[in-house]
Amino acid sequence: MNELFDKLILQVLFTVLICASLFFYKYAHGVFYPSTRQHFFKRFYPSKNSSDTLHFFSRIIGIGIIFSEFSFNLSTGISLAILDFFAKAIFGFFLYLISLYIVDSIVLYNFEYKDEVLKRKNNAYSIITLAQSIGIAFILKTILKTSETSLVMLIFLWLFSMVLIGFASKTFPLMSKMSFNRLLIQKSLPLSFSYLGFFWGWVLIITSALDHKLISIKWYAIQVVLKILLSLIVLPIFTRGLKIIFRIYDEKDDKKNQELKDDTEINELGYGVYEGALFFTSCFLTIVITNRVFFGTFYPSF
Repeated sequence: MNELFDKLILQVLFTVLICASLFFYKYAHGVFYPSTRQHFFKRFYPSKNSSDTLHFFSRIIGIGIIFSEFSFNLSTGISLAILDFFAKAIFGFFLYLISLYIVDSIVLYNFEYKDEVLKRKNNAYSIITLAQSIGIAFILKTILKTSETSLVMLIFLWLFSMVLIGFASKTFPLMSKMSFNRLLIQKSLPLSFSYLGFFWGWVLIITSALDHKLISIKWYAIQVVLKILLSLIVLPIFTRGLKIIFRIYDEKDDKKNQELKDDTEINELGYGVYEGALFFTSCFLTIVITNRVFFGTFYPSF
């Protein structure tokens, strides 16, 4: 019975430590994003600005996803376990904030938080930042798991993943018929849902490619690149197959309707959901081929 109480007390202590680390995260976020200080350091009312609420809680969800990868190993002693946690937590949320800054600079370089969220209350902008906040958190969770206890490997994987997600985010014009900048200025919700499915789809592909044993950096990088290349081959097959099987007809594929592609159907929420859901589902099916095909003894070794 005493042992159970001791464990309970330790778990409560670790809960307090996690809350303390979140307190440090709040200040770090204020350093990287000075325009959000008014929300992180003052009372926040979720009902005042729905766009700001989406943006605010996407960052909190993201850090929660990253923290779910951390652990307390008491076999080396309580002091070392606490020190190890704080070191990982501080390094983890700094990587997270830097990653968000990099991706925002690539995707949303023409837009500012103050203008889009505080002034214009642009929900489309906030949904896009939500997609990026949660997606990047899952990527960081994967590289924290893969790097294990190696700081050098963690930095390498982080840099590698940032290059991959940076290139992936620039492919949106190839995957969608929507004009990103123009429609985001118009607060287009269809655009935001399309981008949500697009970004999370790429996160699925990249995390599945990164999630394997790291022994040699050279062969690890080769395997990751090969998996992504295989995904690029398989992905269009699934996308086309879903459209054929479920008889999904895109009016913009019809040459007679090309003049309508930027004015009529593209402003419908259904079109954005169609693009995002189709790409996201295709990515789910793609990782079955890239990560879930186990040959075993199907091919005998000589």
